[in-house]
Amino acid sequence: MSSTVTARAAIVALMSALLLTGFQTPAPAAAAFHAHRLITAAAPFRADRSAAASFRADRLAAAAPFRGDRVSAAAPLRADRLTAAALGAVRADRLAAAAFRADRPTAAELDKHIAAASRRLEVVVEQYNDSREDLHTTQVRISHLNSRLGPMTRDLEQQQVLVDGLMSNTYQRTRTGPTVALFASDEPHEFVDKLLVLHQLASSEQRATEALRRAQSRVNGTRQMLNALADQQRRQQTQLNTRRATVKGEIVALKQMRVIAYGGGSRYTDMGDIPVPDYVPGPAGQAVAFAFAQLGKPYRWGADGPRAYDCSGLTLAAWRTAGVDLPHNAARQYASTAHIGRGRLKPGDLVFFYGPISHVGIYIGGGKMIHAPEFGENVRVASIDSQPIAGFARPA
Repeated sequence: MSSTVTARAAIVALMSALLLTGFQTPAPAAAAFHAHRLITAAAPFRADRSAAASFRADRLAAAAPFRGDRVSAAAPLRADRLTAAALGAVRADRLAAAAFRADRPTAAELDKHIAAASRRLEVVVEQYNDSREDLHTTQVRISHLNSRLGPMTRDLEQQQVLVDGLMSNTYQRTRTGPTVALFASDEPHEFVDKLLVLHQLASSEQRATEALRRAQSRVNGTRQMLNALADQQRRQQTQLNTRRATVKGEIVALKQMRVIAYGGGSRYTDMGDIPVPDYVPGPAGQAVAFAFAQLGKPYRWGADGPRAYDCSGLTLAAWRTAGVDLPHNAARQYASTAHIGRGRLKPGDLVFFYGPISHVGIYIGGGKMIHAPEFGENVRVASIDSQPIAGFARPA
């Protein structure tokens, strides 16, 4: 400590000397004297610094083994922590897998979900078919009215020409107008003749004017109906597009479930070889024979053949071969056919299901029917009691 103070005092003395000389270069003797004093004073200071450096080196040397011990001790701890983290991740994966297995539906549950989804889809498909039938009806009415509007317009133009001609004829026959011409007669017989002519002209003009009015009314009424039907057609087309989009959305979800459950197969058991139905004469037999020939063809919504069918499309196509027209909608088919009881069922009759009606099959005898069951399945034979029956009907 004293050597440090001495060194600092020497430095202060040297700086004082420089200040007293105004930082002028001192004489050589004085410079040597001052240098000697500075070196002598700084020697203890350097010694102190060297001692401090030696002390720090000793501390580092002493601490090195301690640090090594700490690192060596920490290594197993870090390894234990990493092992524990890995085990935790494995446990988490196992728990997640167990939860997934617990949440994953059984085959029976998945089949139930698919059946419900298929039922929803068929309802929407039949609603789509119903909207399409409405739109078709509207389009037919528009076409019919347009075909009538042309002749109506031509008739109106002819009636207008006739009225204009009668009015011109009346003026030419009387010149100054009917009233003046009548009272300008010189003789009684002239008065009577002109009166008869005027009566005939007036009657003809009145009839022509009335015909013109009726023709104009027909044309105006037809145009109003066409405008209303055009608005209705736009609304129906919008509804149809909405239902088409709904059908496509339902199909996407149903496809995914079916792939998981059946891997592209059927959810129904194979019925093996199906015997050909007994011969039935007449239109009903033709319908049954056609339906039997479609077995194995795929279900496709909105289709009525020849490569695929939905439920009402199949019955429509079957009876079409027998010369009977049916609408492409199960509920409309029921409404347009003669209703019968179960005891009167014959091959060719139609069996309707659910309430509101949204499925239909064609009866082939023995309590069985041929139908296009649902999306992902093919036209097949099934018991009529496999679904809730709504009614029976006979198209022919």
